Amino acid sequence: MDDLQEKIKLSGFKPQVLTKQVADLLADLILDGTLAPNQQLVESELQKQLGVSRSPLREAFRELEKKGLVVIVPRKGTHVRELTRRDIEENFPVRAALEGLAAREAYEKLTPQELEEMGASLEEMKSAGRARERERYVVAHKQFHAIFINASGNQLLIDLLQTLRMHRLWYLITYRYQMLNINMAVGVHQKIYDMFKDENTDLYALESTVRNHIEVALDWLFGSENLDKT
Repeated sequence: MDDLQEKIKLSGFKPQVLTKQVADLLADLILDGTLAPNQQLVESELQKQLGVSRSPLREAFRELEKKGLVVIVPRKGTHVRELTRRDIEENFPVRAALEGLAAREAYEKLTPQELEEMGASLEEMKSAGRARERERYVVAHKQFHAIFINASGNQLLIDLLQTLRMHRLWYLITYRYQMLNINMAVGVHQKIYDMFKDENTDLYALESTVRNHIEVALDWLFGSENLDKT
């Protein structure tokens, strides 16, 4: 657990009884692999390491369970959820469809500032990709998508996609698929960005481009050697 303790320190976490703070930190540790699939989250250890009481920790576990990051089994404790083929088969098509819809709804609502922020995120993706800096790339990629999802203005859609994007699956895909296929990944995001900037973009073409770039990653992942590595 030394790795875990070190990351807790580096995160700037402060021992406050705030469920959201605890849940967000644990989610980050699950998504980046510090807390491994099937690993048990031992309450007594986490209470000491985080400096919190049992109540916010248990509330955080329940929040993580809703997001599909942990499994809580009575009398057996809380474990990091293992990624399964069924997770992938169920998650990909839903996220692809909803994110495509978000792009279509956001097209006429994006402000010049938001477009500028998308462009900056894209440039950061390119820079991080060239340098093979995983964490930088993941953050920039997440921000690129979050800008147009939030710009859709559809709160139900935003909330659904936030939950789907929290799944550990998407951290793995951003890291493995996009970093291994960096030129293609950056290229399609450049195309998406250019379509948002173009005043004559066909809305359904934009929706299709966003949806398809997610489905391409599914095809790659279902290659036997890639799925076995998750």
